[in-house]
Amino acid sequence: MLKNKWLIISLSVTLLLILGLGVFFGIRAKNKITFTVGDSLPDGGGRVAHVILLGGQSNASGCSHDEYLRQNVGEEKYAEYDGGYENVYINYYVSDHNVSGEFVRCKTNQGELGCCFGPELGMAERLHNDYPEEEFFIIKCAWGGTNLFEQWLSPSSSGKTGDLYKKFAAFVDANIKYLESKNYDVKIEGMCWMQGESDSFDENHATGYADNLTNFIKDIRKSYEKYASDDGIIFVDAYIADLPSFWVYGALVNESKRQVAESDPKNLLIDTISHGLDTTKEPTDQPDIPHYDSMSQIKLGHLFAAEIGKFID
Repeated sequence: MLKNKWLIISLSVTLLLILGLGVFFGIRAKNKITFTVGDSLPDGGGRVAHVILLGGQSNASGCSHDEYLRQNVGEEKYAEYDGGYENVYINYYVSDHNVSGEFVRCKTNQGELGCCFGPELGMAERLHNDYPEEEFFIIKCAWGGTNLFEQWLSPSSSGKTGDLYKKFAAFVDANIKYLESKNYDVKIEGMCWMQGESDSFDENHATGYADNLTNFIKDIRKSYEKYASDDGIIFVDAYIADLPSFWVYGALVNESKRQVAESDPKNLLIDTISHGLDTTKEPTDQPDIPHYDSMSQIKLGHLFAAEIGKFID
């Protein structure tokens, strides 16, 4: 019964996030996009809020199943994940259907459909262990099945600014304003980006990824330069999986990512392929090949946090 349950959910998530791109357009709005952040934090007392932005498509929003994580790590470790980390908070907006609305402890069930998780969980674990006395705030806005060439397109690129870029910026703005209102000294340490699969279906989109990503990073840094740490806003990207049967021009997308990473010392790139991140084992009956297995998703979060950590004072 459990296997059948997760098989049905996995197939539904995959169809929604990989093929159901039209669902995304429900976020279009004629008026300016605004968000309200619920008041869930005590006064910051002037302490530093180490902010990390997290964006991308389904492997950022999170399609790795909490139940498989429980099976892999055992009850004691899973209880730690499920309880969250006391110094790592997150406000998440996932594909318009799993939304926290306020800062909460970073824990399980903060991915797609409320039964999955994304890289934030591994990030929180690593940040908590490495910096137990610091406070971290992950601002996560991710949307499955979305592309950079249109939906995430930033203002510096030619063409209409993407609706999801606008939504992401509005979400970040609202969260920063809230943290400031709680008397925190906001420092944006960096942004973690897991995206590119939806740009791999067309050769032109794949080869144009480098320019679009360069402009995206430039616009993020310009928008939030006031909050940059002393090292600037670090941008941590990651290769998409080597799955040519799914991501037809994935090698071109990854080559574009490599070029962008080499263009600026503040642009970092995680080689998910050489690190052995896997998509082939879960669910056990019929693996959800486009999405990372639970332990690989945890590892991705660890890798993101390790790169950001190189620049935390």
